Amino acid sequence: MSDLLGIGKSGVLAYQAALSGISENVVNANNDGFARRQVTMKEQAVNGGTMFLYRTSSAFNGVQAAEVTRVWDQYRAGRAWSANSDNSQASTRSQFYGSVEGALNDGDSGVGVKLTAIFTSASALAGNPTDATQRQSFLYAIQDAAGAINKTAASLSKVNATIATQAGNSVAQVNDALSALSRVNFQLKMAAQGTSGRAGLEDQRDNLIGTISDKLGIDVSLDQYGAATIRMNDNHGPVLLDGSSVTPAVLNLQVSTTGTLSMTVVDNGTVTAVSPASGALAGHIAAANQVVGRQQQLDALAVDLAQKINAWNAQGTDLNGNPGAALMSGTDAASLALSVTDPNLIGAADATTPNGNLLAISSLRGTTGPEAQWQAMVNDQALRVQSAQTQATGAASAKDSAYSDLDDVSGVDLDNEAADLMRFQQAYSASAKILQAARQTVQDILNLF
Repeated sequence: MSDLLGIGKSGVLAYQAALSGISENVVNANNDGFARRQVTMKEQAVNGGTMFLYRTSSAFNGVQAAEVTRVWDQYRAGRAWSANSDNSQASTRSQFYGSVEGALNDGDSGVGVKLTAIFTSASALAGNPTDATQRQSFLYAIQDAAGAINKTAASLSKVNATIATQAGNSVAQVNDALSALSRVNFQLKMAAQGTSGRAGLEDQRDNLIGTISDKLGIDVSLDQYGAATIRMNDNHGPVLLDGSSVTPAVLNLQVSTTGTLSMTVVDNGTVTAVSPASGALAGHIAAANQVVGRQQQLDALAVDLAQKINAWNAQGTDLNGNPGAALMSGTDAASLALSVTDPNLIGAADATTPNGNLLAISSLRGTTGPEAQWQAMVNDQALRVQSAQTQATGAASAKDSAYSDLDDVSGVDLDNEAADLMRFQQAYSASAKILQAARQTVQDILNLF
């Protein structure tokens, strides 16, 4: 009778634990980073044969919930983290390459249209080189072109500042995640195997690794306790967190005077220069380099424009009979400006005709002229944006596929959970009936006396 009671009790407790596991799965079915819990059942045996003339034997005495485990595939998880890093790099680069293209405004108010307006205005002035209104319009065209270049330079600087800010935030997030992961590593070393608490810690660990992989390409290895060691890029990269250490390395971001980004890792006082191969931070570094390159090109265009306009005007004669004055000033795109306000200083005439120098301005529109330089820059950026978008689309598809493969193993299928729920409910009910039958039997025996 005691065996019957023990069997019933063990079943009630074991299937109660199983139902609790299913409940946890259902509640967290839509939570990212949750791995399905699996409750393992095994026979519960007791020893028999207490008399010394008999050998000890084993008898079935019910069932027990042996352990709670996460359904997890480390290989698929590694693939998912790698795909996450690649996707973050590609999407970040695509985003900011598009921002650079937007800063290089090629619309009606953009640099290209304003540069063309200089030559259009000069052509109109050539028809009446002494007309004060046409002369003023020519100066306004130069001023508008300088203003458009100033605005483009400011837009590029704003994009670069945004990149630096987001990169700094990403570095802070990585450092916070590494600190949190070091604490989880310590807790995993003390957590009992096969418990729900340990499964929760493993979820936390993998979620933190996922956060880090979004910002950096990483290599992950787990020790016998499940503690994670994190290296940047691959298994030969610098150690960001040692599974046996409670103190992670610190990632630092440096922004140069030109706007380019670089990174270092400080580990136990040792500073190492690093370069992420993937992750959002790799995308930020590539985008910052792109912006700086465009800024340098724009500065070169601004200086070249000023030099060409000033040299052209100097070879002509103004209305005062003097060589044309310098019409533009500035040492870069941000400082480019119209340097005169008197329209009489335009050197429209040459040695033979009053509009000869105005007609000669068309020589500045060749393949090396400011318009051609601008168009080449805009076209090149458009091609880079298209390429970045294509890579981002491919990386997003690869990430979705990798996480889908992981979800096939560790995700919660509500149909399966419903089937298990019915099975364990029936088993729980059966165990309860065993207890009820044992109780009734005992009661009937007692009623005999």
